[in-house]
Amino acid sequence: MLKDVTVVVINREVETPYMTLKSLAHQTVPLDVVVVYDEGRGANWARNQGAALVQSELVIFSDNDIVWESDALEMLQATLAKHPQASYAYGWYMMEGQTYCRQPFDANLLRHTNFISTMSLLHRRDFPGFDETIERLQDWDLWLTLLAQGKTGVYCDHQIFTTSVRPGITFGQGISWEEARRKVMRKHSL
Repeated sequence: MLKDVTVVVINREVETPYMTLKSLAHQTVPLDVVVVYDEGRGANWARNQGAALVQSELVIFSDNDIVWESDALEMLQATLAKHPQASYAYGWYMMEGQTYCRQPFDANLLRHTNFISTMSLLHRRDFPGFDETIERLQDWDLWLTLLAQGKTGVYCDHQIFTTSVRPGITFGQGISWEEARRKVMRKHSL
């Protein structure tokens, strides 16, 4: 039976998604899970490969080091249902004792800085795909692409997940944050 939500989980060769899959098994809503190996081709490529397999109405992307709150998908799904004009819903998360992405949706602010995690629930029909040339801040690029198409998000004031600091796209590898920010801003003429 087809579920309303599909979670696309990236599986990297150096780190398996065990804790992510374990936390998804405790969700309060039924869901499908697609695990995609990045094959050394990057997170954006893997996310796009996984998205191509999704048949549900809603999709959410998950890194492989995320511990989901048990009601995360239920809360995001309920928020989207209350705001049918929104293309996606996002909440906040904890990393090393700090709270991130605890900001109501603001299109003008989004044009200046990212405050929305990749781990946000999207209507599959609105998903434009991740730009595989963006090495860092790929989530910001996605939200700006949707904004340029007239699509917006809605904030769910609920903790969605917990994660830890580790080397990867966000911290310590690839291009610098400043260089990535300039690249995304140039692409979107900001």
